[in-house]
Formats: sequence, structure tokens, C-alpha cells
Amino acid sequence: MGARILPPGPTGHPLLGSALDFRRDPMGTFLAAKQQYGDLVRFRGPVKVHLVSGPDHFRHILVDNFANYQHPTDFDRKISAAVGEGLVTTSGPQWTRQRTMVESVLRKDYLTGFAEIMADRGARLARDWAVHAARGVPFDARPDLHRLTLDVLASCLFTADWVDDATDLAGAVRVELAHLNRKLIAIVDLPEWVPTPRNRRFVLARNALDRIVFDLIRARRSDGADPDRADLLAMLMAVRDPDTGVELSDRQLRDQVTTLFVAGHETAAATLGWLCHCLATHPDVAERAAEEVRAVLGDRPPTMRDLPQLKYLRMVVSEVLRLYPPLWQVARMPLADDELGGYHVPAGSFLLLNTFLLHRDPEFWPMPERFEPERFERGAVADRPRFAYQPYLTGPRNCVGMAFATMELTIVAASILQRLRLAPVPGHPVEFQPDITLGARHGIVLTASARKAHTS
Repeated sequence: MGARILPPGPTGHPLLGSALDFRRDPMGTFLAAKQQYGDLVRFRGPVKVHLVSGPDHFRHILVDNFANYQHPTDFDRKISAAVGEGLVTTSGPQWTRQRTMVESVLRKDYLTGFAEIMADRGARLARDWAVHAARGVPFDARPDLHRLTLDVLASCLFTADWVDDATDLAGAVRVELAHLNRKLIAIVDLPEWVPTPRNRRFVLARNALDRIVFDLIRARRSDGADPDRADLLAMLMAVRDPDTGVELSDRQLRDQVTTLFVAGHETAAATLGWLCHCLATHPDVAERAAEEVRAVLGDRPPTMRDLPQLKYLRMVVSEVLRLYPPLWQVARMPLADDELGGYHVPAGSFLLLNTFLLHRDPEFWPMPERFEPERFERGAVADRPRFAYQPYLTGPRNCVGMAFATMELTIVAASILQRLRLAPVPGHPVEFQPDITLGARHGIVLTASARKAHTS
């Protein structure tokens, strides 16, 4: 065997490597490393960190050699403190069984009924923002979008059974997300049983969420199966293990429901925020999308059947996901030594698959900082490597809720475009907040003006 060539990378601090740079400015550190060293960068330090940003590497890790890569065990440990043993934190046969079961209830043909919920909440949001428009005052879209996505997800999971717990549910999810964001970047990570103020807040939030979810599950079990229920909880309770035929236990249902909440709520809210930002800062794109919405829908609510006809709006959504992928970076760990692009990657390394950098690589995306929905016209898509675009990842561990998420983004955007024009507030800073999801540090501050109602 020849000499094993390690990937290039910065020298960094003699003991800490680039750990302090990661903490201070992760986006800037990764961008500079990509520009200087290429698609695979090795960072020195106590942990073997590799930055991955090339489409061939994504394909190898996510598909070709999928069985050799799993979530880092430390990542799973931190996340499971909040969501338990759901899809995000399991691997091997346990994950395979869960994936088969959850995937069966998130099929496209089961999502039709949820479009009505999304359209209703999108219309409510637009009516609330119309109040700001009438007053002529700026507003931060972010809190409203968080409420909308939580409302949509909870209503799709539980129908109306959760409404009495809405305030507690929203507060608990918010605290859990903040806790996870801190844990994943913490240099010193204290376990939850250490009674720090933050840990106490987290445990109280987790207990509150558990109470709500377990109460809903127990109420459903005591009521018996209702053939008229078509929410996600009913579907999850009806599904069976493909190997044993056994239904999910209360704890397994809790873990799946909590995973869907924590994973689906924040990512959708962040992406909708960037979508509103792009519509506000690119009025020509917004007007073209609004004309298409008006031609297809008139004043009626969008449905799932309308989505194929909203071709330009779907291109707009795809371009937002390119520039602002909600999961801007995901972690993997090789179980055995591997080779990427001719470089040796040792077992146990910490690989960061950076979709943000992948989506802004000028080799595949000319003038990558520009917002151009036309990149997703059929001919342009065919000219790019398949793995140059990975908002939901590809392969066995792709996002199980991607059809749900794309439908929500498109329907809410259509509902806004039917009623409002958005505009940016001059001088308001736009800066990334790279937590688990890619947020906006200073919010998405906009103004709105009403559109005239469509007349036939």
C-alpha cells in the first residue's frame, strides 16, 4: 500500500487547531478554507475535522459508501437528550425500521389534506401582515413565521387536539431548540443532570413537551381508532413494524413526534424567512411569481393539485433553498478508513458536509451570490451534476419530510403573493446566524403593501 495522503488544510493553533475560529466565525472560517484548499479540507486539532463541499464527495458519502458513514456518536448523544431515539439519532437496523414506518405516512399521496391547513395559515399570516401594511410600519417576519410553522406542524400532527396547549408547546419547543444550538457548539458540554440555570430550563421544557405529547397519545389510545382522523399521529399509531408487525409504543411515538417538531418547525421557519427576504429584495421576481399565482389561482386558496402549475414559484423556492439551505451543514463519521478524491480519511473522523459552500461553488453556479430562479429551468438543471444541489440531501438518509416542506414553502409563498408586496427596510443588517439551521441574526425586517384583489 502506498503512502496515505491526508487532505490539505490550515495549521491552526498548536493545541486547539481551528476550534476557536469555528466558534468565533464558522461561516467565514469554512469559506476561507474552501477558497484556499478546495473541496476537502482537513483541520488540525484534538478532533479530526474534515470540511466536505464537493458534489462527488457528497455522492460517495451519502450514496456510494453510505453504509460506512453514520452520525457522530457525540452528535446523537446531544440531540437525543431532547428528541429521544427518533429518526435523527438512530442508525443501523433500528433506523431502517423507523425510516420505513415514518416514510410510509409522509408519502405525497397522504399529504393532500395538509395543503388546506397550510393555505389557511398562510392566508391568516398575510391578513396579519396586511395590518402592518395599512399602518405603514416595518415588522420582523421571523416570530410570525415561527408561529405559523409550529401551528402547521402541530395541526397536521394532532388536528385540533393541541390547541389548549399551544402556548406551552411553543415555549417548550423554543427552549429545546436554543438548548440544542448551544450544546452543538459548546467547548465544555455539561450533562443535563448538572443543575445549571440553562439545564433546568431545558429539563422543564422537555417535561412540558413530554406531558403534552404523552397526554395526546394516551387520549387517542383510550378513544380507539377513528377512521375519520387523517392527521400524522393517527397515521403513526396505525403503522406497523415491517419485520414484526408490532405498533409503535408510546415512547417511540413520542420520540418520532418530538423529532418531527424540532426538525421540521425550525427549518421551515428559517427557509420561509429567507424566502420572504428574497421576494422583498427582488421585486421583479416577486411580480413574475405573483402573476403566475394570479393566473393559476385567482383569489382561491392554493391546493396540492395546483403545485405543478406554479412552475416559476417552485423555481423561486428552489433558488431560496440553494442560497439559504436550512441544514447548511450536516455531520458524518466514517466507521472504517476511506478515501475521498485520492485523500485518506481515517475512521472516526468528524466530517462536515457543507451544503452552503456546495450551493455557492462557482464551478456549478455561475455568479453564485446572485438570486436567479432561472437556474432551475429544466435545461439548466440537466447541465449540472446531480449532487451539486443538496437542500434535503440525497440517499437513504435524505430528509423524510422534504415533500411536506416543499409543499408548505410553496403554498405559504403563494398565499402571501396573492395579497401582499414585500419590501426590505433600507439599512437593516442582514447577517447569517449559523446554528443548527441557517437563520438571520437580526431578523427578517420588512414592510408590506396590499395587492388589489383579482377580478375575472
